[in-house]
Amino acid sequence: MSKPRRWTFAELERDAEEATSVFREERLKESLNQYSEFFEHFSRVFRDLVDRLPALARGEDSADTLAEILSAGDARTALRYLAAPPVSDDDLKTLAKTKLSATALRSTPENARHVADLVLRLIDPHRFPWIAESRPPTSDEVERAVVASAAMVAAQKVSTARRGASRLQEEAVKDVLRSCGFVEDSARPDVETLVDAPASNHFRGESKLGGTKADIVVRLPDQRVLAIECKVSNSAVNSFKRVNHEAVGKARSWRSDFGRRQIVAAAVLSGVFKPANLATAQDEGLVLLWAFRLDDLADFLCAGKLGLDLKDD
Repeated sequence: MSKPRRWTFAELERDAEEATSVFREERLKESLNQYSEFFEHFSRVFRDLVDRLPALARGEDSADTLAEILSAGDARTALRYLAAPPVSDDDLKTLAKTKLSATALRSTPENARHVADLVLRLIDPHRFPWIAESRPPTSDEVERAVVASAAMVAAQKVSTARRGASRLQEEAVKDVLRSCGFVEDSARPDVETLVDAPASNHFRGESKLGGTKADIVVRLPDQRVLAIECKVSNSAVNSFKRVNHEAVGKARSWRSDFGRRQIVAAAVLSGVFKPANLATAQDEGLVLLWAFRLDDLADFLCAGKLGLDLKDD
């Protein structure tokens, strides 16, 4: 039965420093590029939307105009960001008290008028002062409104993209599993007992394992279950929540549900982590792997197939 590698504190310090360096380089490189792309795109969307505002304010063709806006994903996003503060899609539906589909608005013009009135009521008076004052905007006012609005959406889009970093980690981990001969199962039933886990040398994406979910569930050749969590942290303080609270908490739950010898709980880490927190998590039985060096995962998987023990490497 292969055992995962345990890291010394000096190794944890070294790897945490390397992960922080990788995180810093990636963040500096991607943030401005992503932000600029989103900003340029939504600048065009908001310019078109601002051109439509006078017609909405006058009540002209509200149904058709709103149907066109709400049926286009980015225009719909821009419409929500006219408000101060911006409203979510669910909030817009709730406040409007009507369906927002193109069919519903065109079939019931009074509902379309209600939605238009709601948007105008919520609109930011600082970005769009001419709406409240019932006058045409100046070219400078339009430009300022477009820039401010596009910047708001671009910042939110970049933030959302960053939250998806763990998904990229998951795909990278799956690639390693496949390269080691493991097969992904499409079905993802809940794992109530170990019988429900994938077959030997198979894995699944996000699945409920006992009382809580794991990002990836793997059946090792020796029949143990490897439960992998993908964790991204942007600060040493945040690393405690991601690793010691979330990942270690799940590891305790899985071992309680299935037994210490049947479960290998691991976390793939990316970003900024405090070495002391990592040492504590490792002492709790959590296997630590780094996204920047997934060869460690491959070594463990291959060792399992060959019957090797990596504990003292």
